Amino acid sequence: MDGVSNRSAYPSGRSGRSRGPSVDPVLVETLAGVAWLTVGTLGLGADGIGTLLLAVGIAAAVFVVVENRRQGPRVFDAARSAETLRLVAGVVVVVLVASILLGLVSSSAYLPGLAAVATGVAFLLLFRATGERPTRWLGIALVVLGVLSAFLSTQTATGFVSQGLLGMIAGVGLLVSAADRIGLLAMVRDRAR
Repeated sequence: MDGVSNRSAYPSGRSGRSRGPSVDPVLVETLAGVAWLTVGTLGLGADGIGTLLLAVGIAAAVFVVVENRRQGPRVFDAARSAETLRLVAGVVVVVLVASILLGLVSSSAYLPGLAAVATGVAFLLLFRATGERPTRWLGIALVVLGVLSAFLSTQTATGFVSQGLLGMIAGVGLLVSAADRIGLLAMVRDRAR
C-alpha cells in the first residue's frame, strides 16, 4: 500500500468502494408502477379493459427499463440506496399489517387508499434524502389519491371502483415519473415541436 489511510474519509473503516446494493430509482418507480397497475386491474376486474390496461402498462414499463439500460442507469449512492430499500421494506410491512388488521374488522376497502398514502409518504421521505423535486410531487399526489380513495370507499358500498381508479392513476403516474427521470418526456416534447 502507499501508506494512505481511508479512515478519515470513511469512519467505519470501510474502503472507498460501496459494498451495499445500488438502487436505480427508475427501476423502483417502474416496479411500483406495475404493482399499482396490477392493483387497478384487480379493482376493475380481470376481464376486458383492466387486462388491456395492465398489458399496455407492462409494455410501457419494459420500454422505460430498456431505455434506462440503453442510456446507462443512474443509481443512487450507497446511503440513498439503503434509505430507498428501508422505505420499500417499510411500505411492504405497513401494507401487509394493514391488510390483516383491516380484514379482521371488515374494512378492507380502505386498504388501497392506505397503501397509496404509505407509498406517497415513502416518496416524501425519499425526497428528503435525495432532494429531487419530482419525487416530492409524486409523493404528494399519491397521498392525495390515497386520501380520496379512502373517502370514496366510505361513500360507496364497494371499494372496487376506487381501487381500480386509484391503481390505474397511481400506476400511470409512477410510470410517467420514471419516464421523465430518464428524459423520455423531454424527448417527446422536443419531437412534438
